[in-house]
Amino acid sequence: MQPVESKPAETGSPAHHWRVEAQLPVDYEVRLTTGVLDPSNPALLDAGTLVRAERLRRFVVVDAEVYAIYGDNVRKYLEHHNVEYSLCVLPVSEETKTMESVFTVVNDLDSFGISRRNEPIIAIGGGVVLDIVGLVGSLYRRGTPYVRVPTSLIGLVDAGVGIKTGVNHGDHKNRLGSYFAPTVALLDRDFLATLDGRHISNGLAEILKIALIKDARLFQLLEDHAELLLAERLTGQTQTGDLVAGEVFSRAVGGMLEELQPNLWEKQLERVVDYGHSFSPTLEMRALPALLHGEAVTIDMALTTVLAEARGLVSTVDRERIFRLMRRLRLPVWHPLMEAELLEHALRETVRHRDGLQRMPIPVGIGAACFLNDLTAAELAHAAENLRTLHETGADEVIVTDVGGRSDADGNRLIDRGGLSSTWQAIHWASLPPGGLRVEDTRTGTDKFCFVLSGEGALRVDEVSHDLRPGDLIATRAGAVHRFANQGTDHLNWLMIEVPGGVA
Repeated sequence: MQPVESKPAETGSPAHHWRVEAQLPVDYEVRLTTGVLDPSNPALLDAGTLVRAERLRRFVVVDAEVYAIYGDNVRKYLEHHNVEYSLCVLPVSEETKTMESVFTVVNDLDSFGISRRNEPIIAIGGGVVLDIVGLVGSLYRRGTPYVRVPTSLIGLVDAGVGIKTGVNHGDHKNRLGSYFAPTVALLDRDFLATLDGRHISNGLAEILKIALIKDARLFQLLEDHAELLLAERLTGQTQTGDLVAGEVFSRAVGGMLEELQPNLWEKQLERVVDYGHSFSPTLEMRALPALLHGEAVTIDMALTTVLAEARGLVSTVDRERIFRLMRRLRLPVWHPLMEAELLEHALRETVRHRDGLQRMPIPVGIGAACFLNDLTAAELAHAAENLRTLHETGADEVIVTDVGGRSDADGNRLIDRGGLSSTWQAIHWASLPPGGLRVEDTRTGTDKFCFVLSGEGALRVDEVSHDLRPGDLIATRAGAVHRFANQGTDHLNWLMIEVPGGVA
């Protein structure tokens, strides 16, 4: 630190103006691992500490839906290593991604008490939990280390690898937040085996984003192997599937980090990784809970692809390839809220967020991007109308995927409505092995009809248990918390039909 006036005008007169210059180095690790909850894998306890303490203590925050599946594994892991621990099981969604959830975690932290530097918080869950715990880490005692263990595909390739944290406020997505790096992000694709098909597609949207703006090879991999990636959930159940998923995952994570590292604090506001994020934050918040993050991002990418085609930056052939791949990945290209009022409001919000300019990433062919700063309201409205037309003319595309041999799958989607005008949303086939447990996503905004095909088990809906037998038909309303359990000796198989909430 130096006084700006290094030589005062009069001897003994005090300096009155100083400039402080300092740099905070950022050094964090993104590490691929397998079996992160296997007691023989020490990665989780070694993460974020330089020396293994004799007395191990950890505060662990777990997404409630993840806990329903992996809670026993988490406890057994910690108890195997004689860890004194406290579990904060947090029910999360975009609606509860608020400061209230931050305060819930902080209150539990205070009750448990942790060392400021040697007992990192562990966050296990999807992107919402990672964002909440990251914000807690940045605020608690002005900086407490934390470890990320993403369990969703979107967490593994997007939310889990950067340094941004945040919560929603009012109608605004991630309005409150910070830049605060984890000490380590442990990426374990094994979690994807229990992720439902819709959330696999949700994560593939962020992978598609990287492909479109910087990696034509990644786009080709998605185009060549879309159905295989969906069927195997990027878990590599076959030799080909493992090779493809490994390269897709590596290119997606590596591509994201290549863009983030030179600009971690976003001093440069022209960011190609903002592709798909110009209109989607407003759309996602307005549509809650009907749209997942990746679905809103895909609709944004579809709109800006149409804009790029109109400006001659993307050929019609490439636009058709992009839209076809979006549908094959079971991602939407349109939503009824995509009207002029929402789009113009979203653009105004984006301009404010990007310091007065649009700085809108837009594809150039497949695998490159440029930025727009001159998009007009008329051009935007015309593109939205063209997108609606493309959506309607593509309504006869029904994607059917191979689900043969997936005895351990939970929620393999047979048909996605895509652009069809009928009221049904999706049809799933699912199977649970004996002793298996599956928590259905309650944030889809759809009513569900379940028809039991074979096996015996139980369905718990809002804390009330119902026996399941072949031929039973069960209906659940949107938002109802429900969990399947196979209590029999054979696989429990069912067919699930989803319709938009309130239609049934």
